[in-house]
Amino acid sequence: MKPSLWLALSVLALVCLPAFGQVPPPPLLKCQINKISQANHSAEISCSVSVQATTGKTAIQFADQFAGVDRLSERVHSLKLTTASGEPLPLEIRGNGLYLVSAQSGSIKISYEMKLARALDPAQFAFSSSVGTDAAVLMMADLLPRVCSSEDNCQSGNQVQLTLAVPNGWKLATVEREHDGLFDIPGDSRAVFFLARFREQTAKIDQMNLRVAVAGEWNFPDEEIFPLAANIARQQATMIGSREQGEFLVTITPFPQPLTGLRSSAVTLGRTVVLMLNPNNDSAQTLTHFRRHLAHELFHFYLPNAFRIRENFDWFWEGFTRYVALMTLAELRLIDLNEFLDAIQTEHEAYLFNPSRAQLSLIQASPDKFASAASYDLVYRKGMLVAALYDWELRWQSRAKLNLSDVMKALYANYAASGRAVGNQEVLKELGKLGDFARLIRDDIEGIREIDLAERVKGYGLKIEQSLANRGRWRLAATNKLNDRQREFLSRLMK
Repeated sequence: MKPSLWLALSVLALVCLPAFGQVPPPPLLKCQINKISQANHSAEISCSVSVQATTGKTAIQFADQFAGVDRLSERVHSLKLTTASGEPLPLEIRGNGLYLVSAQSGSIKISYEMKLARALDPAQFAFSSSVGTDAAVLMMADLLPRVCSSEDNCQSGNQVQLTLAVPNGWKLATVEREHDGLFDIPGDSRAVFFLARFREQTAKIDQMNLRVAVAGEWNFPDEEIFPLAANIARQQATMIGSREQGEFLVTITPFPQPLTGLRSSAVTLGRTVVLMLNPNNDSAQTLTHFRRHLAHELFHFYLPNAFRIRENFDWFWEGFTRYVALMTLAELRLIDLNEFLDAIQTEHEAYLFNPSRAQLSLIQASPDKFASAASYDLVYRKGMLVAALYDWELRWQSRAKLNLSDVMKALYANYAASGRAVGNQEVLKELGKLGDFARLIRDDIEGIREIDLAERVKGYGLKIEQSLANRGRWRLAATNKLNDRQREFLSRLMK
């Protein structure tokens, strides 16, 4: 995910700098989430921190932007700074920050209310903390402040000791470790807490302990959800050669605010998936949509979250992951060949309507994918289309002995499992190892050459035609006459 930007709220310095100009580690925060209000979509929070008076400055910062969602700091209301005895500490506004006027030694208490009812683009709701009627999703990265010795040096987060008041009748799910009601959260943690009247099941996936928590009521049964999540996780663990261990959490909840139409929003932070779903009246269509999005998010446990990322290559970890989700459902026999090909044609049509397709390469579009809808769409849609073309060509060249799973498994073994940093260069190197892909990499990933899908797939026995049964829409389908190799290729495409 894209790093957060922070809005500085600075107080007059209370922490001594050590000799030789070294920056001290951020102080320990002791925080309480005291009250969660479903009716007001809010949470009351207080934190205490021990400081020492000097002539320098200590900054208190709240996240202001994450994954294209901006102005997050505007959700902070009724901010108060007091001494341990409750005496108020005056604040002075300077530019984009607040500064404490007088120096103070000892413990300082930071109290505020987070109002989380802001309307967002439906695709963005899962990217930040929320409180709704059915559930609360609390992300520590955007709820808790950072406190450091200088507003210029808040690069790492504070270690936090957290207590949390769970609303009456709700339960709590998290991958964070608890001891006597206290959660110890390391600095820069991607900790997520899910609170709701949820139903849950657990599954053992090799050394992974998968917990699935479902809130709300759906037009398909829980018996569809729990085995689906476990089967997808198991298939993808095999696909990538997983060595992951420990606790993993998948949460499924309605949106915190009423919406219309079939839509979903999801994010995977560390080892937690947050997936929000709004169904339509067609339960089969809702379930199909849900399966695709769930398979996509579960693969993020590995890519990019299990890797040490050196630079942004969203075109791969988002675009190719969309295709991996499709592969997963195909291998589980949850979609047939027609659905598989229809999904690729849908991505191709979106690609053709994107004005940036002849202006930005996938690599160029990735770092700024939140800058415009066109860049965002290119990363996901063209990324998935190119993943399909790569996978099909790899299967064709290897006569079905290899597919995209082999690339993913090699990347995981060579980089994630070893802790080596990975970026565009390493990904392109792995893609190019298994066959003749110099042109695909040059034109489709590094370049902006137009993708003529009809021309690219005809050698595989595929064509683009109008479907009279589907209101004349264009569809990707097998040709009427297939040679033996094409017939074998298509028969093994779903395996």
